[in-house]
Amino acid sequence: TAEGKDWAQCLLGRNYHHGISGLAQNEHKAESLFRSSADQGYSNAQYFLGVIEEKRGNDSETFQLFQAAASQGYMAALSRLAMYYLRGEFVEQDDMEAVRIATVSARLQDRNPCANEVLGYCFALGKAGLERSLVLSVYYYKLAIEEFELHPNTNRRYA
Repeated sequence: TAEGKDWAQCLLGRNYHHGISGLAQNEHKAESLFRSSADQGYSNAQYFLGVIEEKRGNDSETFQLFQAAASQGYMAALSRLAMYYLRGEFVEQDDMEAVRIATVSARLQDRNPCANEVLGYCFALGKAGLERSLVLSVYYYKLAIEEFELHPNTNRRYA
């Protein structure tokens, strides 16, 4: 049984969400399993539940779930938070915080495509106290594009 095992609940939730591993697709079961796992503090589940809540337009819960996952170093959540601060979605717009978060994310994973995309955007426009630099912008965008090509399933919805 997956009960009490945060990682197993999250994995089972993903299987129900996608209808794989012999399970019929069932969003209700998936969400229930994600929520149980997220309540135990599992960052993957917090992120997946945040995606569900974002689609529903539950801004406050979306931000809280991504923030909880990001605080544990979950890179996709860090990248989303960086873009939220950069664009002023769910929070007050704050370029400095966006770059701080993107930098943390990039340090956690060398060549993190979403973090590099944020940094490329900031250098292109001279945001967050960064000097406008087309050379650095192209450098970071190129890193992001290369990584997106290597991992096409990466959640690319930013700049």
